[in-house]
Amino acid sequence: MHGLVFAAGRGTRLRPYTDGTPKPLLEVGGQPLLARCVRAVVDAGVEAITIVVGYRGGEIVDHFGDDFEGVSITYAHQREREGLAHAVLAAEAHVEGDVLAVNGDNVFDGDLSALVDRHRESDVDGTVLLDRAARNEAETTGLCDVAPDGTIREVESSLESPDAGHIAAGAQTHPPALFDACRAIERADSGEYELVDALQHLVDRGRRYVGVELDGWHLNVNTPADLERARQYVSDSAE
Repeated sequence: MHGLVFAAGRGTRLRPYTDGTPKPLLEVGGQPLLARCVRAVVDAGVEAITIVVGYRGGEIVDHFGDDFEGVSITYAHQREREGLAHAVLAAEAHVEGDVLAVNGDNVFDGDLSALVDRHRESDVDGTVLLDRAARNEAETTGLCDVAPDGTIREVESSLESPDAGHIAAGAQTHPPALFDACRAIERADSGEYELVDALQHLVDRGRRYVGVELDGWHLNVNTPADLERARQYVSDSAE
């Protein structure tokens, strides 16, 4: 399993925090946000990691170097930042085999190894980490329609579903077919190539993805309020 971590964004919504520091290097509980994410990926048991960098990527490369706790790191440069599916393709030359893809602006309090373990079962092609949220909290992520046996039937940003409380929580595993799926999709209404569309492309073609519910909490850090919440959560967890 190869870890793929997305850390190319500019972090515009996090100003003024990002005026002097790249978003992935903002501290949460005394550690860079990205270090917490990479540690979760390492703890899940990956053999290698590729970090996709873009804005001020040189500072991220200088900070992390070529390994993290003994796991090798390579870097892919997303020159034009046109969405997460575009970021996947920027990293293609670095990745072999199955992928654990994680948004680098997420803070996880939970073990991602459950995703990897489930992925390795014979009847599963990929997994999606699930959390629960009200619909208005899920506008910027994928709402998941999940069958009783855990199979992901549909992922959509505006899904009308009786199980719309399930959202994709920033971590997924994929087969190598992910790269072809990212090439196959069209630009979304957002103007970007969305990873959620590549996932739906795979589901529509018979790949079985299953949801794995988060044991703990996660927070996608996009705004100053999110950053303060993450810092408070980590502080409370340490007490």
